[in-house]
Order: sequence, then C-alpha cells, then structure tokens
Amino acid sequence: MFTSLCQFGLGVAVAFSLNYYFFVVLRFLLAMVSSGYLVVVFVYVTEFTGSKVRTWTSMHIHAAFAVGIMVVAWTGYLVRVWWIYQIILSICTSPFLLFCWKFPETPFYLMAKGRYKESQALLDAIAHFNRLECRLKVEDLLEKSENGKALLEREEDERPAQPEKKLSMLDLFGSWRMVGRTCTVWAIWFIGSLGYYVFSLGSVNLGGNQYVNLFLAGAVELPSYLIGCFAMDRIGRKKTCAPALLLAGVACMLIIVVPAEIQSLAVVLSMIGKFAVAIAFGLIYLYTCELYPTVIRSLAVGSGSMMCRVGSVVAPFCVYLVDVWVYLPQLIVGILAFIVGVLTLLLPETLGKPLPTTIEEAKSLGQDPSEKKSTPGNKDAEDGMELNQHKVKA
Repeated sequence: MFTSLCQFGLGVAVAFSLNYYFFVVLRFLLAMVSSGYLVVVFVYVTEFTGSKVRTWTSMHIHAAFAVGIMVVAWTGYLVRVWWIYQIILSICTSPFLLFCWKFPETPFYLMAKGRYKESQALLDAIAHFNRLECRLKVEDLLEKSENGKALLEREEDERPAQPEKKLSMLDLFGSWRMVGRTCTVWAIWFIGSLGYYVFSLGSVNLGGNQYVNLFLAGAVELPSYLIGCFAMDRIGRKKTCAPALLLAGVACMLIIVVPAEIQSLAVVLSMIGKFAVAIAFGLIYLYTCELYPTVIRSLAVGSGSMMCRVGSVVAPFCVYLVDVWVYLPQLIVGILAFIVGVLTLLLPETLGKPLPTTIEEAKSLGQDPSEKKSTPGNKDAEDGMELNQHKVKA
C-alpha cells in the first residue's frame, strides 16, 4: 500500500515539476518506490502460490513487465506532450489503490509471526473460494512444537510477549553456506542486469521509428519467459539458470570472432545473448524467493534487486568502452556471465520443494542427509521441512 501510494503520488508530482532539479529529485524517489513495489508484489504473489504453478505465476509477473514496456511505447506514440504522458502512466496505479486494502497478508507471513488463528481463517477462506475442503489445519503444523496447541488456543493479547528479532542484511550471511549462496545470487542479479542492458544498448541500431523499436524490445522478451517456464518446470531452476548464463557468455565470445563482413551473424548472436540473459534475469526472482525463508525473503529479493540496479548503472559506462576496443563490452559480459554460470551450479535445487519458513530450513537446502544429522539443532529444521511438505500435499 505504501509503495503503490508513493508511486502514484510521485508519478503525478513529476508532471508538475517546477524546475530541472525538482524533476530529478522526484524521479529519483519515484525509481526507489517503483523498485520496492516490484519486489513486494513478487514476494506477495509467490507466497500465495502453490509449488505446482509457482513458476508460471512468477513468469506472468515478468511478462506483465514486458507488456508494460509495450504500453509505454504505445502511450508515447499517441501522447507527445510529456507531462500528460507522465500523468497517464501514473494513473495506471490507481486501480490497485482502490482495492489493495482488501488484500490479506500471506499465510507464510502470518505463520512466521505466530498469528495462527488468522492463518487458519485465511486458509479456510482460500479453500472456500476454490470450492475445496480445507484439509490443512494449523493444529497439525503445531503439534510437534512445544506448547503449540496451548499457543493456538490463547487469544492474541493473552500470549506471552516475545521480543521480535530485528532482521538485517547480516542475516543473509549467517553461515558460510549462506555467504556463498548470497554472493552467488547477487552475482546472478548483477550480471543479469548488466548483460541485459549491454545487449540492448550495444546492439546494432535498427533504425526506423523509435517507438516501434521500444515496443519490439518488450515483445521479444515474451518468448524467453515462455521457454524459461518450460525449462524451469522440467529440468529445474539451477539447470536452467546456469546454461542460460553460459550460453550468453559463449554468444559474447562468438561475436568477437565473427568476421566484420558477416554483420547479420553478429546481430543473431547478439539476440541469442539477450535471449539467454533474459531467461536468467526472469528466473532469478523466483529462485531467490525459493532459496530464502519467509522472515528474510523480501530482504533477499530487495538486496538482489539492489545489485540489479548497480548492474544497470554500470551498463552504459560498459558500452562506452567501445572507444577503447569495439568488442570490449562483449568481452567483459561474456567472461562474467561464464564465471557466474559456473558458480550457479553450486547452488541447491529448489524445484518441487516447499518455500522455507525458517533460516534453518533454508540452510538445509542442498545438504546431504548425513550432513543434516551431524549439524546441531537440525532436528527442528527437519521437522519444519516435513511439516512444509505436509502443507504442500494437503
């Protein structure tokens, strides 16, 4: 609600900027809340979606983003007065403002905060809406926990006050396993954004109408998301992301060795590289959600989005390196994409697994059974994974 309201208010305020500096400040703030809006919406939708259709749901969000690019091009073509154009695009947020107050919190969030009765009521409402019988009971999820039923029977105001742990960016680096995972995930976010914009900005000038070109730039992303969905559901997240980055790296290297007289082949390789990077770029949102628990999921996606913005800031300067050597941007992106693609192979696979709700569950992803047994305190994590599996089956 906060980010959508700010997006609407700042978007309209930009149209009435008094001077250039006021315009720049408002656009900066608008970019901040818009990025936050996307992160929150993605996490919200992911936590409401079952594992069987989570891939398609997440890619629909990216497809809507690509459609948004086409709407921007179409609006810009029809409306040539910039401040009217700005107001029209800002008004697109208003329908959500009218209905967002009716949206409930996610079951994962309510369970993580100990609001069990609200969680059960929400699960019952979801089952009723889908004309199903709700076979999932919160009591079943709490029966293994100490005093779980007693907590459930107490009213909210009767429960013993428990100090809520303050979470920060440091929780993404709670162990060496999490350090390696977070650094790799951040690298994927960075190279995905860097490669995406380097391929876009450094591609051969198509000429013609700039509005048509922008429309096509959004349209060509849709097939990559479609293919990415099929691959993610069949061979897994890791086995889709890593080959996509490796393919982008190989495409960059091949562009360098293509003879200058075969310009069409260089254009085809550039489109293949952008296509592959778009798959990894669309996948990493969902992959990040599945690699981190509920308590720090938004923080993980938000920090990854931050690295994504760093990549988009660096991209124009990378493109300017053509003055040093015409193929230097492709060389940089190719080497980084290949290295990150290899590192991605070290991440755990999350296909078909329930979303982790605790940090212990997230740490246990990809561990061998013997390693889990030897780790102190992993009994609770195993119980949590078993309970989550029961939730998915139910």
